[in-house]
Amino acid sequence: MEKVSISKISNKTLTNMLNNSIELLVEDFIKIVLSDFSSAKKIISIALKQKQAEKVRNKYEENGLHIPPFMISSITSICNLKCKGCYDRLKTHSCSPELSEEEWSGIFLQARDLGISFILIAGGEPLAKDKVIKECMKFPEIIFPIFTNGMLINEEWAGFFSSCRNIIPVVSIEGDKNQTDDRRGEGVFERISLSLDLLGKRNIFYGISITATSDNFDSVLDEDYIRSYIDRGCKAFFFIEYVPFDASTKNLVINSAQRDELDSRLKRLRKRYKGLFIAFPGDEKEFGGCLAAGRGFIHINSRGAVEPCPFAPYSDVSLKNLTLKEALSSSLLNEIRSLHGLFQEHKGGCTLFENKDIVESHLKNITYK
Repeated sequence: MEKVSISKISNKTLTNMLNNSIELLVEDFIKIVLSDFSSAKKIISIALKQKQAEKVRNKYEENGLHIPPFMISSITSICNLKCKGCYDRLKTHSCSPELSEEEWSGIFLQARDLGISFILIAGGEPLAKDKVIKECMKFPEIIFPIFTNGMLINEEWAGFFSSCRNIIPVVSIEGDKNQTDDRRGEGVFERISLSLDLLGKRNIFYGISITATSDNFDSVLDEDYIRSYIDRGCKAFFFIEYVPFDASTKNLVINSAQRDELDSRLKRLRKRYKGLFIAFPGDEKEFGGCLAAGRGFIHINSRGAVEPCPFAPYSDVSLKNLTLKEALSSSLLNEIRSLHGLFQEHKGGCTLFENKDIVESHLKNITYK
């Protein structure tokens, strides 16, 4: 699809585009699970709830407030692994305590009432905060993909995911055994393979998340590799472009030719296989570029600060002091959205991260609330 200039997309048009995208995504969910009647029944129920959420977002749009359909919630900074190049480990976290399960439940409730359809749960390792994950059960209207390293998945978790089909485990993997263990630690590949087997045996809708780098690019997009996971029951594939947090790892960023190749290979995979194939940020192109800062999603960190994106940890508001609705109109988010036209091109992973000097120069006078 030809890239669309941000100047050509109004908030109303963007809302319609995102709504249409979600409808297609949910339709794909249903097609993939049709062989399992009990799953299909639950997914269809979730789909009907998405139509209601869409109406809520449209109503707010008519009243001048653009509601992003996606929210990323990093519910903890605690993790049981020490992966090479982990961005969360490089960040400086405030001394304030992490949000409790009651506080997260209140945020999910606000998100539901605003019409947010998807809440991506991240960390740290989110399964370390089991009480927060179990709060998600209270919101069957929302789809919760949980991005986990997979090390904590056991029979109990598999049973939980089987009973809550709107909560979707997405296990991080780096490619083959050597690639995964090299970044995540010795024995990790074997352990998460056991976790995937547990999910597959229960016919749980699960996915894998792969950080695409110049090193693993060809291997993780090889059809034999993809087919091997489809045969194990994997139904969703997330390809996240590597972000070079450490200057010494810039060589791992995929180049422009590989980025185009990623797009073409995923289109081919979508035609050939029953599965969801999603690239980030590649799939943002059709929406006129970066969807952060509330265009398509926002990020809530483990201590309640509202940020444009997990890779752009800037915030001027906290959900400990304001409602989610109030936070969506924060000065910082408005300022970053106003800069969006400057960020049409990027060389790797995250345009806000790559242009952080420009972003930070415009945020000097923003007051934290």
